[in-house]
Amino acid sequence: MPLLAMLLGVGAGLLGTPAQAEQTGHALAQKFAAGAAEEDARRKAAETKRRKAEENKRRKAEETEMLARARAEALERKAAADKARAAEEAQEAKRIAEEERAEKARRLAEAQRAARERFIAEQTRAEEQRIAAEKRAEEERARETARIAEEKRIAEEKRVAEQKRAEEERERIALEKRRAEEERQRLEATRLDEEKRIADERRRTEAHRIAEEERLAEQRRLALAAEREASHERRAERIRKLEDERNAKSFADLKSPMGLGASRERPPAPRTTQPAKPAERVTILLVMKPGATGIRRFGKKTADPVLCSGANCWIGSGANRAAKAVTRGLALGPANTMGRRAGACNHRLSCVYRNVDLRAPFASVQPIDLRVVRHDRREPLRLEADRSCRIANGALVCDKTYASRSWRAWVIDEDLALKAGPAALAAALEHGLVPTHSAARHAQSF
Repeated sequence: MPLLAMLLGVGAGLLGTPAQAEQTGHALAQKFAAGAAEEDARRKAAETKRRKAEENKRRKAEETEMLARARAEALERKAAADKARAAEEAQEAKRIAEEERAEKARRLAEAQRAARERFIAEQTRAEEQRIAAEKRAEEERARETARIAEEKRIAEEKRVAEQKRAEEERERIALEKRRAEEERQRLEATRLDEEKRIADERRRTEAHRIAEEERLAEQRRLALAAEREASHERRAERIRKLEDERNAKSFADLKSPMGLGASRERPPAPRTTQPAKPAERVTILLVMKPGATGIRRFGKKTADPVLCSGANCWIGSGANRAAKAVTRGLALGPANTMGRRAGACNHRLSCVYRNVDLRAPFASVQPIDLRVVRHDRREPLRLEADRSCRIANGALVCDKTYASRSWRAWVIDEDLALKAGPAALAAALEHGLVPTHSAARHAQSF
């Protein structure tokens, strides 16, 4: 303000007349007011951008810390398992060594006793013949041992060569993937830079309005996501209650001495006002190949599969309960990965997913094997209920098997799965999802 007054005074002195001084002062005041408003708008935009940057930095730090904890826990569990396995192997080796020493001592004593008896009972010629025969047998054993060792050496060389070729092929594929990813990232960076340049040009005049619209849109998105999640949970709870009632009735029928497919007539079911179940509700029987990457390459061949379709996933609850419907983020997120994981499908290469709502006559479904850090996502397939599925000779049979390189499935209408019962579903999985009469012929095909 003192500077403004001084400038107004100097302007008045230079202009001469009071009217001219007043006009000049008014123009200067308007100019300074416009500059102050523009400076205030720039300051507010910079403050908004700074707050967003701090929030993004905090979120990334939290995600990094969570991944670090998961890696540390996985390493600790692996170290403990390795230590326990080493202790068991040492104890087993010690026991075997003691048994071998005792057996050797017993055999030595027996041989000495027999030698003494033969020495007393036999003459010198018989003893020489025995020694010659033992020598010939030892030479034969030595030749056989050398032949077996040579065969093992050749087989080992072949195995090492095959393993080396497979490793070189994997490295070549990985290199091609890395190159493709780098090219994609470069193109993506170029596109982002161009979009950023265009956005910066527009943001000079619309920064405040865009920031406000983004904040409102984020609030609407979060509210809609929360409402959708609550709706999914309510629908899943209703489905589980209905499935429990149906399963209770199915178990009562299975306990009947007549069994599945018997000709004894049952009393008609009471009429209800419950609406018919949509045709897109199905039971999916899944059989997977064990993973060939990461930790799955070593140790026990198993999997922890969940099924996903778009933003929805299902966690298995067994052959007699509806699968739990959750969002993709919840199923694949760290909370479920370090907690419940695949539910009833934990450590299983085959599993049943009951009462799956495809939300359409057909849908693209993808099995995902849960890992600790990077999940094994298998190829998605377009699935729909197989109308050829039926109960034949007391067994569940389907003519169509959905199959990819790493998994296969039967898709059964939920009404038929409820009628067949958990025992028939489990039997179909045990036969590898092939008709009963051809199960033995196809047992090694997958």
